[in-house]
Amino acid sequence: MSRPSLPPVQSFESIPPPSDVPRRILVVDDDFAQRLLFEKLLLLEGYGVDVASDADEAIDRINEAPPDLILLDVHLEGMSGIELCGELRLIDELRLTPIVLVSAIYQTEEWAVRGLLAGADDFIQMPERLDELKARIRVQLRNRRDREMLEWLETQRNKLRVAALRDPLTGLTNRRGGDKALRDSLSSGEPVVLLLLDIDHFKLVNDTHGHAAGDIVLRQVATTLERRSRRGDVVVRHGGEEFFVLITGADPQLAATIGERYRAAIEGLVLSGSAGVGGVTVSIGVAVWTAAEEGAPTPERMLAVADAGLYEAKRNGRNRVVTTEAVSDASVLGRIVHPSIIPSPKSRGGVP
Repeated sequence: MSRPSLPPVQSFESIPPPSDVPRRILVVDDDFAQRLLFEKLLLLEGYGVDVASDADEAIDRINEAPPDLILLDVHLEGMSGIELCGELRLIDELRLTPIVLVSAIYQTEEWAVRGLLAGADDFIQMPERLDELKARIRVQLRNRRDREMLEWLETQRNKLRVAALRDPLTGLTNRRGGDKALRDSLSSGEPVVLLLLDIDHFKLVNDTHGHAAGDIVLRQVATTLERRSRRGDVVVRHGGEEFFVLITGADPQLAATIGERYRAAIEGLVLSGSAGVGGVTVSIGVAVWTAAEEGAPTPERMLAVADAGLYEAKRNGRNRVVTTEAVSDASVLGRIVHPSIIPSPKSRGGVP
């Protein structure tokens, strides 16, 4: 079963594809005179032009530099223009490239149908109608520009969706993305282990060394957590100096061992560039749901149980792991610490 996760962070390019770059057209025609005619015509229109006399040469030109439009003669020797059109449509780099089929002699409707079904965007006969040919090329390049813009906009939307679920400082999944991943895990039918981690005395780091040093600590803790996590685990910056690690499908009996591994990794972290900050430790509360119990807990209850364990770890000296269980029965949570006195991360007061 796939684990909840996010795609990698991607750079966000806010500049759309340029509209003023000269377009390049590949002319494929085995008739020298006709090829020369098309080349001169297109150069006068301001296009860049490459030429090829057969299918093999056309493929070579495309490999050198994919064109923005292909003007393709129907009657090539060897592989016909229609057959070549079908082959070109299998090339991923040409998915936006218009192909205009040209026939120097009158053809029946069947030829136009065959060409269009092979993947051509247009079919024109009697190339002496040069003004019409120029107009059709302009239309196809305009259509290509529209498709480029639509593809660019879709890419930007996808990047924004990813960015909305990422913490900008650490690059980790943010709270919104983490809550969704936790909800998905609890509905997966597999055991779930949730480790809630809080950096000990982090306020002192900010007050003594400044927020820039605090940011370095947060980033290096985040990197350490990611490096220690398994493929498919979700590492989340839950807010402030608090993180959680979501592990789906792990043996619940190993929850304490897993928590200790993360605690030791942070304790052994050698900070760099943190303006004199010494060692860093974390307190960890671990909540476990075995998936054998009837009815999965809500994400809020799972976090509340882990938070209760985290508070106990803070109260008993910090830099330690406290493991609990998270089941549907609300009384279990009450036996750990009464819900009415479970402090939120912002209200721990003397337990930073």
